[in-house]
Amino acid sequence: MELSAVIITYNEARRLSPTLAALSPVVDEIVIVDSGSTDDTREVALQFEKVRWYERPFRGYGDQKNYANSLARGRYILSIDADEVLSPELQESILREKGGWRAAAYEVLRVAVYCGAFIRAGEWYPDWKIRLFARELAFWDDAPVHEKLILRKSVRPLRLSGELWHYTYASIEESIERSRRYAYRMAVAAYTQGKPASWRRPFLKGTVRFLKGWLLKGGWRLGWRGWAISLLGAWTYFLRELYLAQLYEQGLKPETSSSLLNTKPEGG
Repeated sequence: MELSAVIITYNEARRLSPTLAALSPVVDEIVIVDSGSTDDTREVALQFEKVRWYERPFRGYGDQKNYANSLARGRYILSIDADEVLSPELQESILREKGGWRAAAYEVLRVAVYCGAFIRAGEWYPDWKIRLFARELAFWDDAPVHEKLILRKSVRPLRLSGELWHYTYASIEESIERSRRYAYRMAVAAYTQGKPASWRRPFLKGTVRFLKGWLLKGGWRLGWRGWAISLLGAWTYFLRELYLAQLYEQGLKPETSSSLLNTKPEGG
């Protein structure tokens, strides 16, 4: 078995089918580890014959992905989220590598789809991600948000042609809610590490992030979508400090607050 796709899920019935349809002609198996979905995620997944379905309580993104990788049988792993779809050109690029691998790891260009439009400017673009790798050469870290893939130092990734389409948010409301969840998780992580709330930090980081995405990286060319992406990205820093101040006021014990990181599995 050459190539395994690996996905973690939670209530992804609405978005999962296009992801699996694009993977099926490319990979030899699709390993899905679900965190207790209450919608039809399982039924949607099992319509595809290459899917191997598993269930496991959510213990953090990196931990869940590492567990899913351990179940894969392929020499190489294609790690993908439930809201990401391989473009036809990327499908062809992977198929050309399959069986005659030229590298131990590969980068793909992820392109966001935000409120119905492709985003090819601003802070989200270009977004190169290592998603295809030899199974024994990489693992995910334990960051509470935006976990990172750690490669062995000797590995030099090769870039593939084509795009990985990332269907982020269908509406402004969904975007705001996800930003709120990210801010909360970042606040809990900071609280467990004993970091105090700071009102200077969000002004500095938020302003720098907004100006970088809106001006330097051309977010202004995207119209209101560019404004929304830059503004909500900056807003997350301010909301994080509010949550952090609230946690200190509540006086939660570190072990109690740490467990909160494992109770909000927002998708793959």
